[in-house]
Amino acid sequence: MPSTKHVTVTVEAGGAVVCTPQTVNVSSANVLIVFHLETAGYAFPASDAVVVSNPGSQFPYPSWTAYPGYAALFDFDNDTAEYSYTVNVIELSTGRTLSVDPVIKNGGH
Repeated sequence: MPSTKHVTVTVEAGGAVVCTPQTVNVSSANVLIVFHLETAGYAFPASDAVVVSNPGSQFPYPSWTAYPGYAALFDFDNDTAEYSYTVNVIELSTGRTLSVDPVIKNGGH
């Protein structure tokens, strides 16, 4: 059974998307990274809520949006690399997409 890492996503008044933690440190194999959007008026898109720039074999599946406020990404974590990724959210009143580019740091197992 995979372990779980949690990332809180918020949108500041100026429109900046913030992930906490900004760097997700993964230290066990087969990790489910769950993103929770906590700012009202925003939602994750139905697809591509979380996109890893160069996923290689570590992220074998695209992210999925379970609810407008929850998205998830699976990480094998069997290397020691860092992966840039993009979190996309939609401003519901305008349809505008906002994004941020944090990092996943694999510990390798």
